[in-house]
Amino acid sequence: MRFVSVAIIVATSSNVEAFRSVPTFSRPASSLSVATDPDKLLFVDATTETTRKQVQDYYGQTLQTSDDLATNACCTAGAPPTYIQECLNRINPTTLKKYYGCGLCLPSYDLEGCSVLDLGCGAGRDVYIASQLVGKEGRVVGVDMTPEQLETAKEYQDYHSEKFGFANTEFHQGYLESLDDIDALEKESFDVIISNCVINLCTDKPAVLKACYDLLKPGGELYFSDV
Repeated sequence: MRFVSVAIIVATSSNVEAFRSVPTFSRPASSLSVATDPDKLLFVDATTETTRKQVQDYYGQTLQTSDDLATNACCTAGAPPTYIQECLNRINPTTLKKYYGCGLCLPSYDLEGCSVLDLGCGAGRDVYIASQLVGKEGRVVGVDMTPEQLETAKEYQDYHSEKFGFANTEFHQGYLESLDDIDALEKESFDVIISNCVINLCTDKPAVLKACYDLLKPGGELYFSDV
């Protein structure tokens, strides 16, 4: 049995060790299929550069839609709440087909006017959901290391801006372990950081969490789902 875990972490002081963890929850999936062919095993190399290359090739070239996934470990079980489904209905079909997350990880409270950062945004599905929730006064930033995914995300920015009636999204290429290298990301500038089935792929997870803490406003929250 596979479990998808969603964690919420709140920044509570000036020290990264002072993250306050809100209780997490796990949800069993109905069934699990995994890749068993040795030639198709994913991300088994211990070196940073090789692992990044494997991840980029898989998400940027091997996968064209969610139907190409080698395993169903990356999937979302259950239907989203109505207000999220309404947001999904306004998102371009190509963006939806290139969604490879494992669970919705947006907070359920009012996000109007908030600044949201999506780590490992891929083709931008969750960015465009959050875009609708924060509204025209809000801001949503997506970061991903895979050029092909970001090309899709940027290709449909104008489509979504016209659909929503405002433009509040931006996308940047970079590694989650090196968020300091992205000039557009200012410290203590985000209300919420989200990440959907990506931190597990990072080679330096403590560096990712520290960067999240630095980027969050005091009292800001990190929501992530993972396998």
